[in-house]
Amino acid sequence: MRIPVSHIVSRSSRVEWGRCVVGMLVFVALAGCSDNFDPTAHAPRQLVVFSVLSTDRESQFVRVQTDYIPVDYNPLRHTSDNSVLDAVVTITGPNKIYRLRDTLVWHSDTSRYKFALRTYYANLFTPQRGSNYLVEVSSPTLGQASAAIIVPSQARIALSAETQRVLDFPHRYALGTPIEIAIQFSKSSKGHIVRFFAWYDVLKGNEWVEEAVEIPISSYDPAPYMLANPVYPRMGAIPANSQLGIVYRNGYYKGAINIVNYRYRTTQIFFKWISVVVLQADENLYKYYVSTHAGEDPYSIRLDEPMVSTVNGGTGLVGAYTLDSLVYLLPYDFWGNR
Repeated sequence: MRIPVSHIVSRSSRVEWGRCVVGMLVFVALAGCSDNFDPTAHAPRQLVVFSVLSTDRESQFVRVQTDYIPVDYNPLRHTSDNSVLDAVVTITGPNKIYRLRDTLVWHSDTSRYKFALRTYYANLFTPQRGSNYLVEVSSPTLGQASAAIIVPSQARIALSAETQRVLDFPHRYALGTPIEIAIQFSKSSKGHIVRFFAWYDVLKGNEWVEEAVEIPISSYDPAPYMLANPVYPRMGAIPANSQLGIVYRNGYYKGAINIVNYRYRTTQIFFKWISVVVLQADENLYKYYVSTHAGEDPYSIRLDEPMVSTVNGGTGLVGAYTLDSLVYLLPYDFWGNR
């Protein structure tokens, strides 16, 4: 069966005519829209809450602000105060409810913000390890927001007998000799930072002054155990079994002590003890850290994970960390003393 050419032409013309009509309707609709599109025009303001509870101080702080749209969408041009003044802030713990008071804290750098920082605080309050806390914010104008946290339990830190001998007599061991630190973390903690210090007294004039030098875990220098570009531990994930072994090297230990001796080569120095400090971050704080440090992940494209908020009914961060330490006394005739 043959189809007449005239029928084909007629059907094609109808298709083209339909396309023209649709195009004209779209053009008319766009021409009739005279208002500029602003994606933030009707965005409601929300509470922004920031607080990190910690076991190393007796005062806890909570900042309460609102989100904002900076001038020309440039955050560096924002210089106004967006603090929330009508908020009621409470922290509920195992046996007590703390109602926080408002105060003013000046910025350390006033080149951008000329006003004092408004914050809420609770005095004589140190969170208990292993306990649950609920931070709640209520504002008549902006509603309510809350966040729950679990403060990590105490970490257990141990040094082997061989490591103790290296710490006592580093000059008797090879530079590559390991200094091993074993740590048992809390089951609820998710992130950690381990820091290794040597504490000493140095005579400055007629006064003994206490100072510390941090021992690096490695170095970017091409030559082994050089400390022109030292590397120190960063926040890392806690293993599934909550156990970890950190290995330092005697070469970096000796190198840090030599630097102190060279700095104070004209006076007396007395090395007193070694301290290992362990920070444990709860799940909220660790997730927030990871989301804001995507550049440290070599496999990240920086857009694969959104910024984490740990606040219900608002945005921001409410987390916690604990600090635990082990102190190891050095012998009176330590190699680094002078």
